[in-house]
Amino acid sequence: MRKSLLLKHIDLSAPGIEVAPYFNPAVAKRDGHPVLTLDVFPTDTLRANAAKDRYVPAARIAEIEDVDIVADACGIGEAVTAMGRAGQFRYIVSSHNFEHLPNPIRFLQGCSVALAPGGVVSMAVPDGRACFDHFRMPTRLADWLSAYHRGLNQPSPETIFDLRSNVAEYFHFGVPHTGCDITFDDPRGFKPQNDLRASFAEYLKRTSEPQEYMDTHCTVTFGAALENMLWDLRFLGLIDLEVIEVTETLGLEFFVHLRKPEHATILDEATFYAARALRQRQIADSLGSAGFGRRGPGQSAFDVARSRLKRSIKAWVVGLLPGGTYQSLRAWNRRRRAR
Repeated sequence: MRKSLLLKHIDLSAPGIEVAPYFNPAVAKRDGHPVLTLDVFPTDTLRANAAKDRYVPAARIAEIEDVDIVADACGIGEAVTAMGRAGQFRYIVSSHNFEHLPNPIRFLQGCSVALAPGGVVSMAVPDGRACFDHFRMPTRLADWLSAYHRGLNQPSPETIFDLRSNVAEYFHFGVPHTGCDITFDDPRGFKPQNDLRASFAEYLKRTSEPQEYMDTHCTVTFGAALENMLWDLRFLGLIDLEVIEVTETLGLEFFVHLRKPEHATILDEATFYAARALRQRQIADSLGSAGFGRRGPGQSAFDVARSRLKRSIKAWVVGLLPGGTYQSLRAWNRRRRAR
């Protein structure tokens, strides 16, 4: 279901770009698709990094496809222009990359440069309420505007401090995870994992002297909040991409689909503000733990009831096991799957 939700508006026979797929491309060249891979690292560096990454099974390193465009994703527009291919792509796919971008407005503008009229941007984005950003406040349009007008090309010291001082883990049967299923899991399973003094000391160091790039989630958001910011940017003329669809959250992610219009259009002001008021009410009703327990896209009431029953049975069985047995079985299963 995940892949179909991500690619539902895309014609895979047309030329496209996938942004930083690492070892798990959604649109693979080896399957015959005319897609280019964009990454900040060249192929050899990516594979060397993967060999040192304990989360990447050794057998999957060979699945890292050749990088065709070596560039920061925020510079996608400049990169395709330098190739002489501006306006020639029918889609751009990004899975769990958008939230890492220090300058999202520049990225969205660059997507418009790369796309032909009618071309689509499709993204999978983690819901900040259901991942390790759980205790962080949602990103505001003002944050994006600040990054854009300051020309940021890496996460600000404030953003890094915000993550480090509020990062969380989700504990399920005593096992830590980076996130949870927003439909079924209890948000009280999130526990903060931080050291405020160390985070502040690092912040002071980063504000006083240049530091190496540190990857982080620069955008913390959920569907309604992100959709509202995208419409605001469209209304303000900062992007020309139109919102096709922003889904509800499935598991810990939601899906965003945008289109470069065939012809320039102007939003009616009264209609825009009426819709904006509804989006703002939806945002207010969805903040924090209020978003938990809702069905995701493609999930029927029967699907949810069945999954909740399975989870209840699992919890009962785990409760019967001696302490530590469940964690040991999970560790054994991870080793088995990695072989």
